Amino acid sequence: MRQRRIEMDGAVNFRDIGGYGAGPGRQTRWGRVYRADSLADLSAADLDRLAALDLHGIADFRLPAEREARPDRLPPGHGMRLLTPGFIPRGTEDMLRALSAGRIGAAEITAEVLVHYRLFVTDHLEFYAEPLRMILEAEGRGVLFHCTSGKDRTGFGIALVLLAAGCPEEVVIADYELTNQWRRDVRFMFRDGVDPVALKVLTSAPGAYIAQALDQLRIEHADAWLGALGFDAAEQRQLRDLLTEPVSP
Repeated sequence: MRQRRIEMDGAVNFRDIGGYGAGPGRQTRWGRVYRADSLADLSAADLDRLAALDLHGIADFRLPAEREARPDRLPPGHGMRLLTPGFIPRGTEDMLRALSAGRIGAAEITAEVLVHYRLFVTDHLEFYAEPLRMILEAEGRGVLFHCTSGKDRTGFGIALVLLAAGCPEEVVIADYELTNQWRRDVRFMFRDGVDPVALKVLTSAPGAYIAQALDQLRIEHADAWLGALGFDAAEQRQLRDLLTEPVSP
């Protein structure tokens, strides 16, 4: 039995997305795609664990300022390909400042985040083309998607991976909601005394969030979003073959 969560001292939401149903008789491969929160606090033992995964590459969706403030800790001489398609949906930074200043509460945060998840599709879909293509380049080795909490930018990226693998939307949503079990502590981003209820809502991963993005993806592209990202039919088949395998009897 493979392990969903990868135990790390300095990362709480490091997961393997293998073993999910991906259409009749198929499942996602273990050890092929991982998702994680910040890698800035990895311990020496974590670096050994990360090296043992033999990753081809890492896609870090954080902004340059986020990376500079809390750079990834990676194994010395690792040789991995490092992608930095950093972005943040329009309005997110204003929301975070308002939360820190105590100007918004839980209900306003929920409404804002629902808007941001639609922006993943309308404003930022192209940022995921190169990370998805890295799976083709890896030719069977693992890749890792991560950001700060491993929930929003990473969550949408992993949703795309699972859709490309042929997983139904209920699987995509269920994987997204697992973040609720392993939430990253992001209090370092805010002043002391930030509203704990609002902060809990900010770090939550209700299925309604990713469902908003999936709905917008259908509106914008129907089933042709991989083509919109530049993947031809042969590449789409290759991507699915790399991401899935027959279900073991």
